[in-house]
Amino acid sequence: MSKKARRQKTQKTKQSKPSETKKEKKRKLPSLKETEAYIKKHKLEIMDPLSDYGFKRLLASERNKDILMHLLNVFISDDTGIITDVTYKSTEMLGVRKEDKYVRYDLYCKNQDGRHFIVEMQNGKQSNYADRLRVYTSLATVRNMDKDDKYYERVPKIYSFNIMSYNMPEFKGKKRFFSKIYHKDDDNDIFTKNIVYYFVELSKFAAQLETLDMSDERNLILYMFTNVVYLQEEEINNLTPMQMRFYEECQISNFTNMEKQDYVKSLMDYPSVHEMVECERKEAKEEGILIGIQMGIEQGIQQGREQGREEGREERTLQLARNMLAEDLDSAMVAKISGLTEADVLALMKE
Repeated sequence: MSKKARRQKTQKTKQSKPSETKKEKKRKLPSLKETEAYIKKHKLEIMDPLSDYGFKRLLASERNKDILMHLLNVFISDDTGIITDVTYKSTEMLGVRKEDKYVRYDLYCKNQDGRHFIVEMQNGKQSNYADRLRVYTSLATVRNMDKDDKYYERVPKIYSFNIMSYNMPEFKGKKRFFSKIYHKDDDNDIFTKNIVYYFVELSKFAAQLETLDMSDERNLILYMFTNVVYLQEEEINNLTPMQMRFYEECQISNFTNMEKQDYVKSLMDYPSVHEMVECERKEAKEEGILIGIQMGIEQGIQQGREQGREEGREERTLQLARNMLAEDLDSAMVAKISGLTEADVLALMKE
């Protein structure tokens, strides 16, 4: 056989067995046997709603839009009005021109009044996330404009709701776990409410859980996001109707075989987000303790100056140091913050 003939035969063989594309490889699911083995090995009973698949199954499916509407209503209805219905839209948004960047949202929908909602679950830290959201909301605005709206009377209202598994650097030092960003002027007056950014930092929520009012609907649904995997029987028996809907949707025993395969594939592709949340929770709690201690020190110093009583100030400093030690801060850190010597701190530890 000539070289030319062998080359033609080789090319024909390659054409008859096309290689998998990157998309096909990424989509390839574990077999049902592998899936069941994985579920049994890891003792999976409840779906993690913070996983990529879990988030989309829970909030981005038609059958669960009541859960999505509840989440949005308890957090942002002050700006949007009560949401009574949503229509899911394509999560891919093309640019205006062919060469423009396109984006892919986790969830994109529109309510009964024509307001647009972009909902994102951000699991890993990402630089320039604020600028990413600017692109997301800007593109959603432009692509939903009517070309005949010459006077910009029908500019769509865009609301960006972001669930974060990590502590955002932009909110460092702030204890609150729910933040909303409006466009404001120099006097801090709101310029417009027709585009708003909302952020829920789950780790800060988890860090404050012991002190929160658990009759608040916001806290109840965030509790499910962070704790549904760990619920005990007594807690399950006391869930509210909406929490029970949430819980039932997370039960893997209710999944079809294909849904189980999809879920296990997502777990294989991405590590557990709960570990990240727990790490960030500890950081948020420690930061909150340090902020509180620093505020206490500053307040104590100011009161000491006003009263002119050195003895009182020293006593407050000692008490603050005792409080820090009770929070398991090491002696060097306590000395640095309180202004005491390490010897003084060690003496307090022996009391």
